[in-house]
Order: sequence, then structure tokens, then C-alpha cells
Amino acid sequence: MKGLEFAYYVGRVPLLKKLHPWTSGKKNSCTYLPIKVDINQEMGQAVNEIYPPQVVHDFIDKASHIVRMNKCLCRNAQDCENHTHDIGCMFMGKSALGMPPQISKEISKEEAHEHVEKAVADGLVPMAGKVRVDNFAFLIPDRDELLSVCFCCHCCCMMGYYRHAGEQINEMMVPLEGVKITVNPEVCQGCGTCVETCIFDAISIKDGIAVHSDACRACGRCTRYCPNGAVTLSIENANYKDAMEGRVESYVDWGQGKKKG
Repeated sequence: MKGLEFAYYVGRVPLLKKLHPWTSGKKNSCTYLPIKVDINQEMGQAVNEIYPPQVVHDFIDKASHIVRMNKCLCRNAQDCENHTHDIGCMFMGKSALGMPPQISKEISKEEAHEHVEKAVADGLVPMAGKVRVDNFAFLIPDRDELLSVCFCCHCCCMMGYYRHAGEQINEMMVPLEGVKITVNPEVCQGCGTCVETCIFDAISIKDGIAVHSDACRACGRCTRYCPNGAVTLSIENANYKDAMEGRVESYVDWGQGKKKG
């Protein structure tokens, strides 16, 4: 894990960041799908129609192959005490079949749907898209046929290492289209709980109020952990789901045929 973190840190070096596949905007495009969202009623959408993790369910329905890790490698390696180790990442597409069989297994679409709901019930935030480091970690050639779905926790997930990439993070980890995070200054008590749960160091306390920087990836953990309910996350783009799916499809083919772009 420390080796992976160092590799992301090195990726911010000016001469390397354009070549480093782990921090290249041409090789990565992933997005968090928050599990606690205030619905903008003006959108005229039913809650279940814009539930962000539904995007993962859509990916599953279109997938040619689905492979699930037997355990979460990050939580297992760091002995996570906050979430179960048994909810591992999922991978979709032809390249997913290259996952080491000792630590993974191919599963049905029904099993995959159940896995997503189990993760959400445990408070884990799905993150989906093309993640180039996964090809390296599992020795899988990059043929743009590997869609990654990580179920992140705030304490162990290696996706937090992207914070070392500087401005490159804006190309690699794209916030969900239309997501907006709001802090109510009349409710926020500046307790710092959100600061402790942000793996991107994107929140600070200024004048007693939590402030989000441009490094925020809209994962929504702050809305879940704020003890005072001062932070809300809303979706203001009724077409966010199609927008994200189209963007990811331009990077990776996980079963729909030739990718766009």
C-alpha cells in the first residue's frame, strides 16, 4: 500500500505526470456515486430513478463478464475496523477474466446486484470507471476492456492516493455530473468530523465552518458522517446518469461493443 501511495506521489512530477499511466487523464476516468443524496424536486424525477449507485446496476446489466474479489484488498491489508473485509471490488469486461483466480471469482449479474446493495447497506461508497492502476496491480494488459467498481471506505481505500496527483485529479476522478455540496453555516459547528473522514484532504475549518476545496470529489462521506446534518449533497442534473455512463464508455468497453471516442 505504501508503495502504491509513493507511485502516485511521484506522478505529480512535471516531467512524469504526462507519461505516468496511473495519473493520466487519457488512461483514467472514474467517479464516486454517493449513497446519501438530497433530491432536487424540481427535476421531476422519482427518487429511485436518480439513486446514484443505480449507475453500477446499469453497468452490471450491460457487462459481458463480472468478477468479484473475495475480499477488499485495501481493508484487509490495513485491518479495517469500520467496515467488513468481505465486500471486495468488482471488475467488468473481457479483461476481468484475467483477475487472479486465487482471490476472485466470476459471478452472475444477480450476484453482482446483490453485492452492490450489500456494500451500500454497509455504508460503502461505490466508485466506478476506468482505473489504470488496476491493470498494473493484477498484471492485465490494458486493452480498454476493464471497468473497475470499488466500494470505498474513508479509512483504508487506496483511491485516496489520488490526492497526491495535484491538478491531474480533475482529469482522472471526475465528480458526478450535476453534484453539488452545500454546508449550512447556521448548523455547522466546526467539529472537524468531516475533515477526518475526507481521504482527499479537501475539507478545512475556516472561521468555525467547514469549507470544501476544489480537491473535493463529491463522494458524499461528509454528508454521512456529519453529526449535525450540516452538509448536504444534491444532484441538479437530471441527465447525470446518461452523462456519466457515456463518459465512461468512451474510456472502456465492458460489454457493449466497441467503445466510443
